[in-house]
Amino acid sequence: MLKRLHLSIRQLRDTALPTDDSTLIDKERRKRLRFPLNTELRYQVCGRGRGESDRGTGQVRDIGSRGLAFLADRPIEPGWRLSVSMAWPARLDNQCMLRLGFEGVVLRTHGSLVVLTIERPEFRTAGKITPAAREEIAAMTSGIGALYPT
Repeated sequence: MLKRLHLSIRQLRDTALPTDDSTLIDKERRKRLRFPLNTELRYQVCGRGRGESDRGTGQVRDIGSRGLAFLADRPIEPGWRLSVSMAWPARLDNQCMLRLGFEGVVLRTHGSLVVLTIERPEFRTAGKITPAAREEIAAMTSGIGALYPT
């Protein structure tokens, strides 16, 4: 049998709400909220030519109004400027996919985890998903599978 705990609202402490810095044991460096996000990302190192080694992909971990953390497919150095394009989870008019594009400077890395700034963000349309488009993509992928059996 479960016991009910009777406490007044004033006795409860919601740890999800911001607290005074002096009461935090492990202080957070970020001044803005970060939101977990699991989506793909493409990047290009700015100012280093157009070689294949200057481009890469990654998986977004979290995003805030001025920063992004992602797992990169190759080593990236702090201080590099990246041009980034990532899938956005919301759709325009519930139909048109969106991509968020921006530039940013790599602040720090830890293994494959990269943290960078978000500068000059802009949303771009990435096309509508229609039943006909889904069928066309499915047909193309099944054709590729026939060409390259595993």
